[in-house]
Amino acid sequence: MKRLKIKLMIPSLITLTGLSFGISSIRFAFFEEFKIALICILIASVCDVLDGLFSRLLKAESDIGAELDSLSDFLCFGVAPGILLFFGLIDQQTIWGYISIAGYIIFSCIRLAIFNIDQSTNVLAEHRGYFMGIPTPGGAGLILLPFIHSFLGFNWGIDHPQILNGYVACVGLFLIIRMPTFSSKQILLSINKKIYLRFFFGFVLSVLLLINFIWQFLSVLGLVYIFSFPFSIYFYYRAKS
Repeated sequence: MKRLKIKLMIPSLITLTGLSFGISSIRFAFFEEFKIALICILIASVCDVLDGLFSRLLKAESDIGAELDSLSDFLCFGVAPGILLFFGLIDQQTIWGYISIAGYIIFSCIRLAIFNIDQSTNVLAEHRGYFMGIPTPGGAGLILLPFIHSFLGFNWGIDHPQILNGYVACVGLFLIIRMPTFSSKQILLSINKKIYLRFFFGFVLSVLLLINFIWQFLSVLGLVYIFSFPFSIYFYYRAKS
């Protein structure tokens, strides 16, 4: 039996690390350690970026790695954020909160299933620098935005449960609709020698802000992502015409 090279296992090990953080997030949500649960999801998203990066650098793409990545995404960015939001902010006395969370989790599963079956549309869109719809990590970040705002003292999710339910439902729909959104993956791959110094400066600044002002930084990042949607639609269709 041919021994598997260690380097080929690295991307899958990173994926499983992210999965472990996703599982831990669910555990912390049950114990109402909501900040720790959210940080676990954040670390899982970092692992999601790293496993794809290392699989390309090491030329270690594999079918099992792709399946692991998809299943990990569903738990870390579909199930875990839904459970965290349900126990932390959603009004459990009404059925609508449950329906909105269930809808988000189901739509995240559908998105990943469609992507696994037929990647042609998504691949073409990614080559132009776009995703079709919101990727599951982006969806997780958006439905957790009300939680982040609550850590900053803005409790609109708690004070207005109907708005929160509608917001979560809309994010779920954005996962599966054919709306072009900017692909951070392609933006990173397009970095060249002319701008790499500015990229490194921006990266270091972002890490410093994330460490020292985590909730403020994530809040601004989420709002910037939302406001980028009209621009992504405009530039996508202008490039096609």
